[in-house]
Formats: sequence, C-alpha cells, structure tokens
Amino acid sequence: MAIRNDRPVPVRATHPGEILLEELKERGIKQKDFARMIDVQPTHLNEFIKGKRNMNEDLAMKLESALGISYSTWMNLHNGYVYDCKAIDKKRDEESMAVEYEASCSRIFNLSLLYKRLGISMQPRVNRVKQVKAMFSFDLLSAEELRLQVAGFYKHSENVAVDEKNMLTWLILNWKEIEHLQASAEYVKGNGKLAATQIARMANDGSISIKAIKQCLNGYGISYAEVGKVDKAPIDAYSTIANSHPVITVTYRYNDMDKLVFDILHELYHIDNHLSEEHKAFISIEGIDYSSDHREREANNFAKQMLISDSTWNEILKAGCDSLSPHKIVRTIAGEAQKRGISPSIAVSRYKHDTHWYKTSAYKSPQIH
Repeated sequence: MAIRNDRPVPVRATHPGEILLEELKERGIKQKDFARMIDVQPTHLNEFIKGKRNMNEDLAMKLESALGISYSTWMNLHNGYVYDCKAIDKKRDEESMAVEYEASCSRIFNLSLLYKRLGISMQPRVNRVKQVKAMFSFDLLSAEELRLQVAGFYKHSENVAVDEKNMLTWLILNWKEIEHLQASAEYVKGNGKLAATQIARMANDGSISIKAIKQCLNGYGISYAEVGKVDKAPIDAYSTIANSHPVITVTYRYNDMDKLVFDILHELYHIDNHLSEEHKAFISIEGIDYSSDHREREANNFAKQMLISDSTWNEILKAGCDSLSPHKIVRTIAGEAQKRGISPSIAVSRYKHDTHWYKTSAYKSPQIH
C-alpha cells in the first residue's frame, strides 16, 4: 500500500504497535506468549506496542509469519505513521506561524474586518492566512506604508470618530480594488480639469450617473473604484497612482450624488496638481480641517468653481428676493440657478454651506445611481 502525499492529516498518528495490540486482543493472545512465539524479548515487544520502539524489517517479517498479515502491510503502517508524525509537526508549525502572523497583523489593522470583507472569516486559521497572503501583492505586515503615502496623514476633526486601524483596513481594501485597474486611455496633466468640466456639466444638466462618471474618467486615463463603508473610517474619496494611471476611489457613505460629484472634482484637482513621488495619495475625510493645508483649500475651491463659477453665483444672488425668509430665498436661488443651467440642488447646497443654514429639505440632491 503506497503512502499518498495528499492523505488528510490526522489529529494524532497511529503507531503500528497499537494495531498489533488490537490484533492480539482479538485473537486472545497474551503479550508474553506472543513475544515467545516470535522470539522477541517481552520488554521490547511491550515498548513497540506502546509506541516507544519503531517497526523494522525483521519485526515485520516475524509478524507476517506469526499472524499472516503481510510484511508490506506492516511496513506501510510504519511508513504511514512516520509520514503522519511529520505532517502533524508541520501542521503544528504552520498553525503556530499563522497565530503569530494574525497577531502581528491585528496590531496594525482590523484583521477580522478584512477577513469578513474578503469572505474568508470562517476558514481554518492556516487556510485563511494562506488565502489572504495570496490575495495581495505586498506583505500585509508592511501595510503601514499605505498610510504613510497619504499627504498630511489623517488630519481630522475631534468631532469625527476615527479608528486608525479601520482607516488602514480601508486603504488595504482599496489597494485590492485598484492594483489591477487599467484605464482605457493615457493620462496627461490637464486631463483632470477636462474630466472635471465634463462631470460638472453632467451634474448640472441632470445626466450624471456612476456609469457616466466611469466612462468620462476612463476616457481621460483615470480609473474609478469604490470601497464599501467601514465603521469609524469616514473616508469620502481618495486619489493615488496605480499601474501608472491616476485612480479615484470613493465610498458611498451618503446616498448623495451632488456630494459624490464634489468629492470627485476635489480629487481631480489633486491628480492634476498635487500627486507626485513625494505625495503619492490624497484622502478626503468627513470633518477634516483643511485650514492649514493650502492644497486641500485649492481642491475645495476648484470643485466649487467647477460646479458654479463665482461670476454665475453672484448673478444668482443679485437676482434678489422680496422676502427675508430663508425658505423663499432658497426657492429664488433654485429658480435663478435653473435659468442659468445650474442644478437647483447644487445651488441650494452651496447656499446652505455658505450660510450654515441647513433647515430646509427642499431641492435634495439626487440619489447615487
């Protein structure tokens, strides 16, 4: 009987001595009597039965002669025992290494969340470690480098709950999404503004959609990806370089198309003006304080101007309203915006942002579709 290398690893290896003990019991033969029958010292036979001595060819021949069980069967049982011992040791070593690897990962990022998102939580420990290693082109223990690539790191408001491990987990999930993306066209500097112009126009004329955004970005050599929401990782958008192409990743934390468009326009400015070997990634986080980073202020202003230029906005405001009621002012702004080809929801959103007045639910942004 040949020993296959694909045999399952048992909980423990079965020594041939155990098989012999069961055989003697079935036949009603005492160990001392059997030792005398095969001309083996009783103590040696007992040690073999207890697994303290291994099978050898001489003993296998004696067992064949005394019991009628072939020499090859006994030698195969021995070989199987040796193989299983080594397999068990290997499995034990793999299990130990997997425990150590998971503990190291868990000190850096939210490993249980990553497993859940990847759909391997229920796998045995060794299997899931092998799978997660195979899924990424880099060692997850070096994942901290992803965070270090982000310009300004995670500067955020104290009012926003941020879990640094979850933030890094989001970056890891993002890298899995983008590392094989390839835009259909070549990106050249300035394409970000061209894409922004087209996306802003679609947002204002109501023809915007995720499909249209993807097609537009890809046409200018920019990839688009989406990562699902991660608790206490309030990331709205992220821009970086993958496969020599810029890529924008978004998270649909709010079902708000206008906000999504603003975030994309914001990242497009970073792509055209700020991405470099020194600053490899930019991230937009809810509640972030942009006041000390001119690049974020510039990107915000760019997005605002692309949607409604200051000159057009001033025209809308100059139209005036015969009432001081904010609700009537909002209706006037919406009407004037529409006359100028501007989305009422975008105009009203800018008014609410500029005045910090959010008490109206009129002219809501369209949902993401």
